[in-house]
Amino acid sequence: MPDPLSIIQSLASSLNDLRLHVGRKDLKIGSHRINAQLYLSMANACLRNKTVLLYGGMGANKTTLVNLLGASFTGQPFSDVENVMVTGHPEQTEEKIIGFIDPRQWASPGGSGLEVLWTPWAKSNWKVINEINRFPSGKQNIFLEILQKRKLSYAGRTLEPGDTCYFATMNPDFSSTYPLDEALLDRISACVPANQPDFLGSLSISERERDVFDLAEELPRFSPSDLQALRSGTAAKPLESQVELAVVSLLRDFTLCERAPGFDKTQLSGTKPSKGLCNGCHYFNNPEALCWQVDQGLSDRVRQDLRDFTRAMAYLTATPGNVGVLRSVAPHVIWHRVNPLRSAFDRPPYYGADKKAFVSDLIGKSIDRTLNERSEMNMLFSSAVDGETSPRDAIKELSGYDDPIARFDYVPALERMM
Repeated sequence: MPDPLSIIQSLASSLNDLRLHVGRKDLKIGSHRINAQLYLSMANACLRNKTVLLYGGMGANKTTLVNLLGASFTGQPFSDVENVMVTGHPEQTEEKIIGFIDPRQWASPGGSGLEVLWTPWAKSNWKVINEINRFPSGKQNIFLEILQKRKLSYAGRTLEPGDTCYFATMNPDFSSTYPLDEALLDRISACVPANQPDFLGSLSISERERDVFDLAEELPRFSPSDLQALRSGTAAKPLESQVELAVVSLLRDFTLCERAPGFDKTQLSGTKPSKGLCNGCHYFNNPEALCWQVDQGLSDRVRQDLRDFTRAMAYLTATPGNVGVLRSVAPHVIWHRVNPLRSAFDRPPYYGADKKAFVSDLIGKSIDRTLNERSEMNMLFSSAVDGETSPRDAIKELSGYDDPIARFDYVPALERMM
């Protein structure tokens, strides 16, 4: 049986050689320079029940790339994968997306139980939602429920398609688009900016002589056993202990807020830092503190998404699961889930124009602080939890650190141990 990673490498090479995807290498993983749009989409295929959103302007190869990958990972013809996806528009109904009641039931003697005719999209393990922001908010709730439950319901019947890859594409705001609900965004595991081809990329695409449908048939295909081996290898990829510590600290850095209930900004309702919540807070305007610089906190599902995509990207590039991989992956997992405080975001060098860069810098500050300035603080807390140091002595020393994690997490946790 061929090595599944060799098929991944062959797939990436084939997409480039056939000029089906010529995106710039804008992501660094270890010693590798790769295209984020391609590799994060392939990483999603290596995971179970995760969702990737490709965001960018028209003609950025979002939908075509996902359908090409669908043909390769599922072994189906490109046209079949393309026909299965659903595309957003206000007149889409639940019956068109999920299924409808078999009309033959009304004529059946004895009134046998309801039978739902599920759509091909509902039954597919490769679900693509094209132009998701063209669905009104009421229709978006359909996808919110599906991503939350990992199953589909209609007329009292339930369909469980099993392990599924979810993809969505999204164009910028146009007259026919609608804002995405924040709860739906929180259930999107990663969001990848999709860029238009650059000058050389456009020249390369112009040399393509055959149609996409014909070229797609030349892409390598995964058998069910290959895909299972790929997912098993991804799940078995180890993460270094520093990654686990950095992930938890990162979530707390974004979430802790001195004036929020229980020091947990995810509990906020109607009051945000942008509405004046943090004015007067001890950490307000401190560039090293993150919680006041964004309106939202991060839910615990972000923790699992960070771990899973770090593991998947490390596996695909044959790189150790270290903090370097986390640094590269984390912005794509977080940037679509938070809204920056305008007074911080509008400053140079962002000028309110590059949200992902702003969030990336916040993530870098958190990871650097966790691994450097917090090293002694982390050791103190660990030794007290392990019983090597008295909690009372550890609290006394930790109280001297002007750090929100020490004040709102470490000290209260040790007090509960006394």
